[in-house]
Amino acid sequence: MKVKTYVFDDVKKGIDILKSEYGPDTIIIDVKENIKSGSNMTCEISVAVEDGSQPGRYDPDRTREKTEDIWNCTTKLLLDKITLLESEIITDRLKSYPLPLRFIYGKMVENGFNARLAMAIISEVYSNIGELAKETIKANYFLKDLLGEKIKISEITNTDDSFVLLGPAGAGKTQTAKKLAVMHSALGKSVSIVAYDSVNSESCNELKTFSEDAGIPFSFTAQVDELCSMLEKDRRKKIIDIPGRVILQKAIVEKLKDVKRIVLLPAGARDEKIRNYFNQFSDLNTAELIFTKLDDEEALGHVCHNLIMLGQPVCCFTAGANIRDIVMPSKELFYKILFEGNKWKREEEKQLQ
Repeated sequence: MKVKTYVFDDVKKGIDILKSEYGPDTIIIDVKENIKSGSNMTCEISVAVEDGSQPGRYDPDRTREKTEDIWNCTTKLLLDKITLLESEIITDRLKSYPLPLRFIYGKMVENGFNARLAMAIISEVYSNIGELAKETIKANYFLKDLLGEKIKISEITNTDDSFVLLGPAGAGKTQTAKKLAVMHSALGKSVSIVAYDSVNSESCNELKTFSEDAGIPFSFTAQVDELCSMLEKDRRKKIIDIPGRVILQKAIVEKLKDVKRIVLLPAGARDEKIRNYFNQFSDLNTAELIFTKLDDEEALGHVCHNLIMLGQPVCCFTAGANIRDIVMPSKELFYKILFEGNKWKREEEKQLQ
C-alpha cells in the first residue's frame, strides 16, 4: 500500500475522478486546498492505493492486511504533517529569541540533537535568565549548567559494587571491560573480570590474554548459578562481561537482581535502535549507561539528547582503541560533545599527519 498525490483544479471534481479510477471505496488520505500554481489556485488530493494499482482495477474484498496498510499510510502522512507544522512553529517562535539562543539552537540541531528538545532547552535558558541571553558568554554558561542538571552522572569508581555490562552486539563490551578494569586497578581498587557465555567458551580468549598481560584476575563460566557463587564467595569488585545475545542478558538480569547493571550503547546507535534494545527487557530503568566509540561519529548531539531522554545516569564514555581511552562525564564534557563534535577523531588525525 502506498500514497499517491494528484493535483486538480477542483476538490469535488478531483475526488470524483479518483473514485471512478480506483473504485467508490477509495481511501482519501489528505486534501490540501488553495495551493497557488502560477496564477491559478489548485488542490492536492492524496489517496491510499495498492502497489502496482492501475486505474480501473478495484478489488472489493478488503483484508485486514489492506486495512493495516492504509492505517500505516495514514499515520505516516499525519506524522509528516505534524512534523512539518511543528517545524514551522519552532521557526516562527525562534524569531522572538535573542541571537545567541537562535545560534545555539541551530548548532544543536546541526550536530544531531533532537529539534523539539533543543527548543525546550533554549526556552528554559531564556526563561531563567531573560535579557542576559542576549550575551553569548552568559547564554552558553547557563546552557552548560542546564545540561549538567538534565544529564545525571554516576561515579563508577566510588563503590566496590560489582556490575554487569549489558548492551547490543557491537557495543564494545569486552573492550570496555578491559578499560574499566585497568582504570580501577590504577586507582588501587581490587578488581577482576568475569566472562559469562553459555554457548561459546572461545569468546573469552581475548580476555585471557589481557589478564596475563595486565595482571588483572580473570575467570570464565558458562553457568548462571556458578556466576552467582563467584559473586558470593569472592567479594572483590567484578566486571561481568556478557555477549550481545539478549536471551543471555535477560537470564543474567533476572538472576542477578542486586548487581548493578550498566548498559553500553555505541555512539552510532540512534533513538529507534536504543528503544528497541530497552523494550526487550521488562526492567532496565535503573541501569546506568556508558556510550562507547565516540571516535566513530562525526557529530555527537544525539548522544546528549538520548542521555536526557533516557533519564538514566551515565558512568563514562569511551573514545578510542587505547586501553586508557575512557572519558569521565561532566557538564563541560556534555557541552563539548554537543558543540564540538568528535574532537577525539580530529586529534587522532592530526597525530597521523
